Amino acid sequence: MNLMKSRFSILFWFGLAVCMGIVMPAIHARQTLHPMPPSPPSHYGGIEIRGDAKFVIQTRAALILLDQKAPAAFEKIQTYVGMIEQGEHSGMWAWETPPRYEVGDATAFFSVTWYASTIAHDATHSELYAQYQAAHPNQPVPEDAYGGVEVERFCIGYQLDVSKQIGAPQSEMDYLSTLDGTHCDLDHDGDCDWDDYQNRNW
Repeated sequence: MNLMKSRFSILFWFGLAVCMGIVMPAIHARQTLHPMPPSPPSHYGGIEIRGDAKFVIQTRAALILLDQKAPAAFEKIQTYVGMIEQGEHSGMWAWETPPRYEVGDATAFFSVTWYASTIAHDATHSELYAQYQAAHPNQPVPEDAYGGVEVERFCIGYQLDVSKQIGAPQSEMDYLSTLDGTHCDLDHDGDCDWDDYQNRNW
């Protein structure tokens, strides 16, 4: 009984990152006693996937769903996300080469539709970063060019459109409709910064 409790605990995950990840409804997360070792890098549609075997399988399923049901979104992802990597938190590292979407297990394993929609969301942040960089060569990209409340609302709107295309359950779309873009400020100090990122539990 204790073993079952340790392997299956109910965790609640909330939050959505400015240009780095997304909030999720409550999730039943399964914890393993011995994490799986990383698998060799995999690829789908030119996107590198790094993580354990379950993560690779789930990521491929999300990308296949996008490829089949939301081809324009998948094309955007191919352009603006070069790597998807399993990590402790979810976040879009748009300035890296290639741009890397780091994904926490709470996001990846909530559902395939949810995971797929977050990839499209974060690809949009990366797209905005790249567009500003192209329009202002040799200049630093300000955070409000690809993040902040207004940008977050824009990315949520896009995520909602993609969710409809891929057949996400109504509960996920209803949840997205409640988000107003202010979720990134986890410490409630008026900004969305590194401290907020480190406080994420998704």
